[in-house]
Amino acid sequence: MKLLIYLFPAMINFVVSGVFFYVTQRFVDSGASRLLSALVVPMWAINYCIANLIIGKLVTSRNAARLIVYGGMIFAASSLGFIFLDHLILLLIWTGLLGIGFGFYCSSFQVWCRELEQNSESGIAMATGKYTCAWSLGFAAGAVTFGLLNATIAFSMCFAVGVIVAGGVALIDCNLKKNPAIAAVSTDDEPSAADLIVSKFPDYAWVGWIVGGIVSFSVTQLRSMLQPHGAAIGVDNLKETMALALMTVSLVQGLTALALVKSRIWMYKLLPVVLIALTGIAAMLSFCFVRELPGFLLAAFFYGIYSGCGYFIFVFYALANREKAGHNAAINEISVSIASIAGPMLGGLLAEKSGISWTPFAMAAGAITLATIFHITVFAGDKRRKSALKEVK
Repeated sequence: MKLLIYLFPAMINFVVSGVFFYVTQRFVDSGASRLLSALVVPMWAINYCIANLIIGKLVTSRNAARLIVYGGMIFAASSLGFIFLDHLILLLIWTGLLGIGFGFYCSSFQVWCRELEQNSESGIAMATGKYTCAWSLGFAAGAVTFGLLNATIAFSMCFAVGVIVAGGVALIDCNLKKNPAIAAVSTDDEPSAADLIVSKFPDYAWVGWIVGGIVSFSVTQLRSMLQPHGAAIGVDNLKETMALALMTVSLVQGLTALALVKSRIWMYKLLPVVLIALTGIAAMLSFCFVRELPGFLLAAFFYGIYSGCGYFIFVFYALANREKAGHNAAINEISVSIASIAGPMLGGLLAEKSGISWTPFAMAAGAITLATIFHITVFAGDKRRKSALKEVK
C-alpha cells in the first residue's frame, strides 16, 4: 500500500517536468527571446506560490488527502487546455493553472506521507527520502517522455494522470480509514523514537527555507535556461541532449535521497553540509563550459547529488516538528515558488543583457556559495546543536 502511495508524487512531477520541457521547447522553436523562454517556470511558480499561501492555513493530517484530490482535478482540467487551446501565450496560462493544482497537492502530500511513516524506525527521514525520491524520479521521466511525444498524446497523458491521482488518493484514503491495521494517520500522540532524536536539535525549518530556496533557485536555472544555452552554443541533437541532461539531474537526485532514508543526524553536522555544497558549485560551474553530451551528463550527475541532499535537508527540517509540519511544508513550497520565479527571470535577463548564455549557471554557483556561508554561520554559533551532537550518537 505504501509503495502505491509513493507513486502519486512520481506521477504528478512527471507531468510538471514534461510541461516545463515541452512549453519551453515551444518557445525556443518559435524563435522567442531567452527572457521570454524563461517565463514558463515563473508563470507556474507565481500561481503555485498563491496556492500554497492558502493551503498553508488549511492543511492538516485530517484533510490532506482531500486537498490532494482537488489538486489532481485541477491537473486534469489544465491538461484539457493544453490539448484544445495551444496558442503560445495560452500555454503559459495553462502552465499557471497547473501551478495551482500543484500547490493543492504538494504541501498536502508531505503532511500525508509524514503521518504514513510516523511509526517507522527512521520516521521523518524515511518519509523525506521516499518522497524526494518519488517526485525526483517522476521529474526525470517527464522531460525525456515529453521530448519524444507529440502534444496531443503528451497532454492526454497529463489528463489521465490527474484523474488517476484524484481517484486513487480518494480510494486509498477511504481504505486506510476503514482498516486500522494499515491506517496512515497515527492516532497516537506519543512522539516516535525518530521524533525524540530530532527534538534534541534546534528547529531549523527557517534555515531549510533559505537553503532549499537556493537549491530551487539553481535547479530552475537548468530547467529554464539549459535549452536556450544549448541552442546558443550549437549543441548537436539539442532536444535529446538537454532532455537526457535534465533527466540525469532528477534521476540522481532521487536515488541520492533514497540512499538517505536511514539518516539520523548527518543533516545537523557541518562537514557534510560543506561537502554537498562544494559538489553543487563545481557541477553548476561545469555547465558553463561543457559542449558535448558526456560533459553535460557528468555535470548533471554531480549536480543531482547536490540537489538530492539539499532537498532532503529542506524537507527534513520542515517535517521535524510534527505540530508545525503542515505550516512548514507550505512555507517550503512558497520558498520554492519564489526561487522558481526569481531564478529563471534573473537568469534570462542576465543572459539577454550580457549576451553570454552561461551566465545564469555562474550566478547559481554564486548563490549556492552564499547559502553555504549562511548555513556554516548558523551551525557554528548554535550551542544547542553542538550539545545535541554530543548527546546523540
